[in-house]
Amino acid sequence: MAFLDRLPTKGRLNRMGLVNDLHCTLCGVGFETRNHLFFECPIATALWSAIFDINGIRFRHTSWETLYNWAIATWKRKSLLTSLMKISSNALIYTIWKERNKRIFQGQASTIDVMFKAIKETVGFHLRGRPINRFDTVNINLCNQWGII
Repeated sequence: MAFLDRLPTKGRLNRMGLVNDLHCTLCGVGFETRNHLFFECPIATALWSAIFDINGIRFRHTSWETLYNWAIATWKRKSLLTSLMKISSNALIYTIWKERNKRIFQGQASTIDVMFKAIKETVGFHLRGRPINRFDTVNINLCNQWGII
């Protein structure tokens, strides 16, 4: 996801000479780079783990690059699981960026549970009306986990 390199994270804004505070807006501990914000931050890690768990996959990636390369190699089929992983990963990135901006510009913060609920709602919205093989037990379990009717 090369477009993420262009996001105005604090790390990028610092390289441009626009900000001095590099601390992550979400956790306050790490430096806010693309890798930290979307992968290393404890909030991002919790959300990735929740997405992988709900899909029945063990989260074992060690860096943004390994996750990205794994996704490129793995998410090629047209299965429900592949669609769920693509939609939910994009929803995760959007949710984290939206949360970051909400904290900076509105001084408001959401919990991880609220953010994950937003991801689930986005996934459900994108899959509504899509034909899903409801005779496949894997699909039935995934639909139940995600709350897709």
